[in-house]
Amino acid sequence: MSNPPVCGAQQPGNIPGPFDWRVLAIIATGAGVVDWVANNGVPVANQLIEFITGDLAPNSALAAPAAGAFAVLALLAYYAFTADGCIVPKPKSIKICISGIVEQTVDLSSTAVLILAPFALGPNGAFDVVVKSKYWDRVTENAFWVFCSKKGAAVLRCIVKDKTSCAARVGSLIGGVAGAVAGVALGFLASLIPAALSCAIFLIFAWLCFLIALIVSAIVAAATTYVGAVIGGWLGVLATSLADDPVGDEWHSISPGTIVTVRGDWTTDPDVGNNELFYTTAIHRTGQFATPPSYTTADADSTADDDCGMPLEAPS
Repeated sequence: MSNPPVCGAQQPGNIPGPFDWRVLAIIATGAGVVDWVANNGVPVANQLIEFITGDLAPNSALAAPAAGAFAVLALLAYYAFTADGCIVPKPKSIKICISGIVEQTVDLSSTAVLILAPFALGPNGAFDVVVKSKYWDRVTENAFWVFCSKKGAAVLRCIVKDKTSCAARVGSLIGGVAGAVAGVALGFLASLIPAALSCAIFLIFAWLCFLIALIVSAIVAAATTYVGAVIGGWLGVLATSLADDPVGDEWHSISPGTIVTVRGDWTTDPDVGNNELFYTTAIHRTGQFATPPSYTTADADSTADDDCGMPLEAPS
């Protein structure tokens, strides 16, 4: 394109709201699971209860801990079934190559998330590239929003994948399911003690016994499920942490002003509407610009010829 891109909202400027099917699917599944448990029980959990107490738990008594466990499983499913290529395929994309100057970098990693909620691990980071003018169309084509540098130059956002993220989410999902089975059994057993105590003290308030039993069983089941999910996530991270990560290693070495050639899967962000590389598949540093940010298209065009030349591929 010959004219510089217009920064911000593009005409008509209305970003189509993405349909998040996960929420509706989780609600429908949750209702079905609790109903099924109320009528059929949880086979493995019921066997654990029988092994400990000598008696089978009534199916209806397992509904409350099942609901608590499923609340955590729903949270795990929300992250696990993100459309990023881990379990659910990514949005359609085209493999492209662009070059320019890094405007800014953003570190999205978090030790707290890794320790407390590994199932929520997302991208490792992101960086914005002020592209050469010959790549303007990669920023604007079919975009609803265009990001620009502080000096008004069009930039393309490049997302860097955390190679442990997928394994952490899958591990959390598996660990959460195992924890849910144990949690339902433990939740049922844990509800017996406070319920008995409350009944001994408040004999005329039978509803209080029932309410305390429900709350305790749901909390214990949810906590057990969450612990299982966290442990499963840690194991998933451990299993992949020693693998090579050339893109991640290169990403940590770039900074504002780095001249780069970048390859990746070109797509449009469904929330903001900007074009981006999701994910970046290769980063090649070709130099360092002499002045600090912010940068212009003229600055990007003044750098040496890039080493692109990779032909476009059909949408994947």
